[in-house]
Amino acid sequence: MAFERRQFEEVTRAEAEAIGVPGQRRFRMIFADQYETAVLWLEKQQLQALGLAFEQIIGQLRSAGVAEARAAAPRPGPVGPVPPDAWEIQVGRLMVGFDEDRNLVSLFIHDIEADEDDPPSFVCRMNLAQIGTMAIQIGEVVAAGRPLCPRCHQPIDPGGHVCPHDNGHFPHLIRPID
Repeated sequence: MAFERRQFEEVTRAEAEAIGVPGQRRFRMIFADQYETAVLWLEKQQLQALGLAFEQIIGQLRSAGVAEARAAAPRPGPVGPVPPDAWEIQVGRLMVGFDEDRNLVSLFIHDIEADEDDPPSFVCRMNLAQIGTMAIQIGEVVAAGRPLCPRCHQPIDPGGHVCPHDNGHFPHLIRPID
């Protein structure tokens, strides 16, 4: 199956956000170059794994003495509006790589409906400051969801949660902190 493909060599915008209320949120990443914008819809776990991968890359480069990795990432700003003509895909697989010659992180995204042998539907390259900022933003987006049960690590809904470790007894409720 033929898919449209996009490649951004110089990313001017790299953001992550969640849309909706906790428990019913949709997650997306927004990338732009000087010509167009791409919106990549993905699962929370995919976004969280990408944020962790960015943090690991920065940590490894910092321990290897790469100067750019030492610079503190700027604080992420608010996510701005997305142009109505933005190109969109649903993320299936994603991979991250590092170009040592250019000190850029490459992100390879495959559409959810793409075959295993298909080339990536979206490729972008970001500098280390951009992935540092995005890692912070991803962490904040993921953490803004429902709290997790300390025993089973499943989300606790506003109405409470029946933990499987309690055999259906003693529902855990979210209580305001005094």
